[in-house]
Amino acid sequence: MGLKALFLLVVAVLSNSAFSCDKTLKVGISQQWAPYAFKQNGKLTGIDIDVVNLVLKEAGFCAKYVVMPSSKRGFAELKHGKVDLLPAASYSTERDSFSFFSEPYRNEVMRLFWYPHSRLESLDLQGLLEHQQVILTNSGSYFGPDFTHFKEDAKYKEQLVTVSSLRQRLAMLVARRVDFFVDDELAGLYLIQKNNQQGIELHPYIVNNDSVYFMLSETTLLAEDRAAINSAILNNQQAITEIIARYVKY
Repeated sequence: MGLKALFLLVVAVLSNSAFSCDKTLKVGISQQWAPYAFKQNGKLTGIDIDVVNLVLKEAGFCAKYVVMPSSKRGFAELKHGKVDLLPAASYSTERDSFSFFSEPYRNEVMRLFWYPHSRLESLDLQGLLEHQQVILTNSGSYFGPDFTHFKEDAKYKEQLVTVSSLRQRLAMLVARRVDFFVDDELAGLYLIQKNNQQGIELHPYIVNNDSVYFMLSETTLLAEDRAAINSAILNNQQAITEIIARYVKY
């Protein structure tokens, strides 16, 4: 074997060694939702995908993504050990009964999007509703206890309007058919920036702010596996912040 061929073989071995992992984890993805998880040029990408890849690589794992038809299916697969990890999970005692929750790795912040008007800037949600503002919502999302309270109040039935598509909610705001829409902060900003919509801003009032976690399998992951994942999350907070900044500008 010539020196050049030997050199290339050594480089290949070292490269494979550098990218080897102790274990491949099956990661369940139940929906495509930009900027968190979506396909671009046929490849799965997004904030949560990048964070999972970063954390698992540091923890010594590789990731294999498994697309699920629904969140409900994802929970069932995790419960029965068919997948090892579900990202983008909010905590609940029911979910905690069949999985381990990691350290939080980002927040899910629900915000009001609007064309600013100074007389309404200092108002909270109730104040906006008392001023007869019409707010679009998504029936499938949780916006916190205060919003749920007002949503269930018949007094505000005509002001809290459900529209299923974020694109449609944005279009209705742009057309000035409503005063606000409420949505996940990063998802709303990503779509606004992608569409180059001018003048829409975040209202100062924060509707809800919850931590987001990985749900980890009780049956397929050892205590040391979970500890490695938690350590990687805690050690990469700045890197996670930088990942988010690559997708959304404040």
